[in-house]
Amino acid sequence: MPEAAAALQRAIASGARIAQHLPGPVGGLGVYFRAQREIAEDPQGAPWREDADRLLGLADAALARGRVDPALRWFDKALRVSFHGSLHQSGSSPLAADPEAFLRPVRLSRTGRVMLPDERGIARRPHRPAPRERGDGPARLLVVAQENWTFIRPLLDALAERTDVEIRTLDVDDLAAPGFADRDRILRARYDALQGGDLLATPPELADGFEWADVVLVEWAHHVLTWITLLDRAPRRLAVRLHRFEAFTPFPLFTDASRIDRLLYVSPPVRALLCRLEPSFEEVPAEQVGNLLARGLGAEPSPRRDPHLLVQVGWLREIKDVLFSLDVLARLREQDARYRLRLIGPGLPADPGDDTPYQQRVRARLRTVPDGAVEILGRREDVPALVAEAGIVLSSSRHEGTHESVMEGMAAGCAAVVRDWPETAAYGGAGSIYDSRWVVADRDAAVARIRELAEPAALAEASRAARQFAVVQRDPESVLARYARSLELGELHDAR
Repeated sequence: MPEAAAALQRAIASGARIAQHLPGPVGGLGVYFRAQREIAEDPQGAPWREDADRLLGLADAALARGRVDPALRWFDKALRVSFHGSLHQSGSSPLAADPEAFLRPVRLSRTGRVMLPDERGIARRPHRPAPRERGDGPARLLVVAQENWTFIRPLLDALAERTDVEIRTLDVDDLAAPGFADRDRILRARYDALQGGDLLATPPELADGFEWADVVLVEWAHHVLTWITLLDRAPRRLAVRLHRFEAFTPFPLFTDASRIDRLLYVSPPVRALLCRLEPSFEEVPAEQVGNLLARGLGAEPSPRRDPHLLVQVGWLREIKDVLFSLDVLARLREQDARYRLRLIGPGLPADPGDDTPYQQRVRARLRTVPDGAVEILGRREDVPALVAEAGIVLSSSRHEGTHESVMEGMAAGCAAVVRDWPETAAYGGAGSIYDSRWVVADRDAAVARIRELAEPAALAEASRAARQFAVVQRDPESVLARYARSLELGELHDAR
């Protein structure tokens, strides 16, 4: 960070620490900015609950005086603290651990009772286009998202080739006025819809899209979906695709799930968590779908692989819990020093002074590892080849949606050893995605399973089963057929 920017950050932090002790809004702003910084630096040690409670108190005081906009702004600041990404991407998410306890202060606050009433639906119904006579014409699919099209683009391209469908896409950032509502306007629109039935005006481009499409698919179930369910117009059918990220934002709480006709989800534990957070989603017809593997299934893997080489793709973030992997490696090497761990993906900061507390622990632990036991490769373009050399792909995470790199490793013929991600265990765990034979409860079970796979016949059978599982789960034909069925796009036909 340039020195001028660093100096500014220090000045803001110093000002926030002083201001937080003042009464009223000035003190609230000090709390908010200090909380943001502390959570980012040390999520496990930050007093985020107390900070969120103080901000909720300011929201409630403003609402009691009839000052709705300031109340909603303080309410949003409390949400930003409680749902700060570092809290839920670190070692232990308080939301995943106990959703009811996590949300209780928000729900019981005066503002929360207004914004999250027991009756979740919004009384006023939006205008919906009349049913369209398709005849022999193609189905029409409109896909709506904001900026992040990474996962959906390959699916749309493949569906365009394999189904009789017209596909249009709309990025909400490209809308002309009145355009896409920012976060403040979305919360105010939620308040207005609940209090008086007022809905937001639908931007003309989106209204035209609703009239044109047989089905509208919203990619990501976050603020864009919340906004669409607050508009005065609706599509003929509304579908949404849920990933892991959205369940750790507040927006599902403010989404009128009764407006959704189909929920597509990639991870059973994530859907289960979503329904715990917002039970109205249980009523939405749902279907599990998959992603196309980013690099495809690849060729039939070679049987030549190192049974003592473990590979992990993505390891820097605390939620990936590489310390679990290093513990497993150390225990394996107590009996056989041939075991090695290959780490692929972004590494620790170049300057140790930039480490988070967790990264300090990882750096210290890596200094104790014998030379050659851990191979840190950083970002690489040849990931499939690097993974294919290993005997085992390892997942050590505390929480995942599907852990795509594990599926990619299995496609390359690696046997999988998947920790039963602790923060998903109450929602079905890794065993709801992967075969229970490959899911291990703890470090001891991981070590025992890896030692079993050192026997050539056992590794060969596990490698064959892993490849077969990846082919069945991520065969493009099966993946696309499920999307076509869920979105009512018709049958797949031969590739053109």
